[in-house]
Amino acid sequence: MTKIKLTNSQIMMAATAGIIRRVQFIARDGKPTHGLKDEDNNWNLKIEGALSEYALAQYLNIHWEGAGVVGGDDVGEEEVRVTELHNGRLIVRESDKDHKRYWLLTGKDGTYHVRGYMYARDAKQDKYLTDAGNGREKAYFVPQKDLINDQR
Repeated sequence: MTKIKLTNSQIMMAATAGIIRRVQFIARDGKPTHGLKDEDNNWNLKIEGALSEYALAQYLNIHWEGAGVVGGDDVGEEEVRVTELHNGRLIVRESDKDHKRYWLLTGKDGTYHVRGYMYARDAKQDKYLTDAGNGREKAYFVPQKDLINDQR
């Protein structure tokens, strides 16, 4: 496990991209996906998403596009999922791209731990499928012990 701690200026830059994403969402009258409610799809989700993407870009030493495009890849050709729960699991959805690696980062506010990754096609197994008891659509929740541990 590798810890990534963004500097204050990196947090400011990535958070700005998150703000841009939220404004774009509002401007296109975006609708929440995956069972989220309007109040769930807030500023924090966009900002933490952007911060975690930037942290993974730092870890992989690749360029990060910032605000990006809707439906585009998160970091280069990589996808990122983040949770503030340090024992959290990687979430993969049925609509996720089978040939892509999905990375799990845990943490918040610019400090993240890279927990590993799994290709979506490998995560889409019945043993990982659950609704997590929250009434949202079913998804695949992969425990950290099953992730590929990438030590750089």
